[in-house]
Amino acid sequence: MSTPYEQWLAEQARERLARLQAARPAAYRAPGRLHPAIAAWADRIAAGEYGNLVIVGNLGVGKSWSLWAVAERVVGAGFRGRVQVTPAALLRRMLTPPMDRAGLDRMSAAGLLAIDDVGSVRISDWDSDGMAETLDPRYEGHRPTIITSNQLDLRSLVGERTASRLAHHVTIVQMAGADRRRAA
Repeated sequence: MSTPYEQWLAEQARERLARLQAARPAAYRAPGRLHPAIAAWADRIAAGEYGNLVIVGNLGVGKSWSLWAVAERVVGAGFRGRVQVTPAALLRRMLTPPMDRAGLDRMSAAGLLAIDDVGSVRISDWDSDGMAETLDPRYEGHRPTIITSNQLDLRSLVGERTASRLAHHVTIVQMAGADRRRAA
């Protein structure tokens, strides 16, 4: 029999998962199978380990779908931190002067931060510096970050400093296959 505190924790976990599922874009709600390496990463994070995840692959192979699925898996397994999924285009707007410092601080403080489609928008040196300011505290606090991109060379996308921090305890998953959107 569980204690009232354990029951409360379970209810909180169900509510967090329901909010995350409600926020998942309709385009990524179709059922699917999570890549085994991504599922294993999620299980390690839910168990309290630290690590970053980089999902790389061609257009339409399921990177964004996987990002949402892994976030739900982590939360469903009891992860208590706040999860924030941010498209790279929104991050780019937040970094553009005048910077949205409050929004960037929320990203920095999230228990799990996922940035989708890095490389889909051009990141200037200014943006790279702002991104480093946002991701440095995550690295220092061992808060996991997920990045999806079409390119494996993150240094050219986010700058040397940020790429180095993301590489710390990183799991890189390269997804292959045809563009699923073109097959429909």
